[in-house]
Amino acid sequence: MSITNSKGVNKESCNSVNYSNGVNGSYGVNESNSVNWSDGVNWSDGVNWSYGVNWSNGVNRSKGVNYSYGVLNSFGVDNAIFLADKKRTFSIFDKEVSEERFNEVWSEIYNKANNWYPKFNNAFELYLKNGNDWEKVNASEIKETLEDWKKPYEAWKDMPKELLSYIKSLEEFNSEMFKTITGIDTDKKEEQMITLPNGKKVSMSTVVSAIDNLTK
Repeated sequence: MSITNSKGVNKESCNSVNYSNGVNGSYGVNESNSVNWSDGVNWSDGVNWSYGVNWSNGVNRSKGVNYSYGVLNSFGVDNAIFLADKKRTFSIFDKEVSEERFNEVWSEIYNKANNWYPKFNNAFELYLKNGNDWEKVNASEIKETLEDWKKPYEAWKDMPKELLSYIKSLEEFNSEMFKTITGIDTDKKEEQMITLPNGKKVSMSTVVSAIDNLTK
């Protein structure tokens, strides 16, 4: 269950809990107190039925809450004191879209990804190493795989071509924003590739350079 230096931790569904007190039915909880049925909670107190909560207190039935206090039934909350019933919004490349459009694109992305995803840490590798069982993963062994978290380009560089083509085709697509996030320059013209008789593929520039060298 990967529980370290914690008190009052109950139920087998409490995984990767570190330095926390009074945690029930929760996952990925660190330096937190009185956290129940919540996932991804860090340095927070009194958090219930919530997801993605960091450095916050008194948060209930909410998601994506950071640096806040007294939050109820709200989504996407940052730097708020006493807030209730903040509605969820949906966007693609910072353009607000309907929930139906969001779900359509979300589904297509996962279908075309074909189990590929950007890898920012070794958590999934540890999951596979431990027989596809998260309860056997030691949270202290999870390490970041990026040298610079502000430029996570290594995690995105092997994106499947089918997925990349789909993303580029979106009416909401923003090439500059996409490059900022992934490091992939979609405005850069792809170099033409040529297949040699032996089946090997080389770039046109390589062929031109070889011909130039032969004619010198």
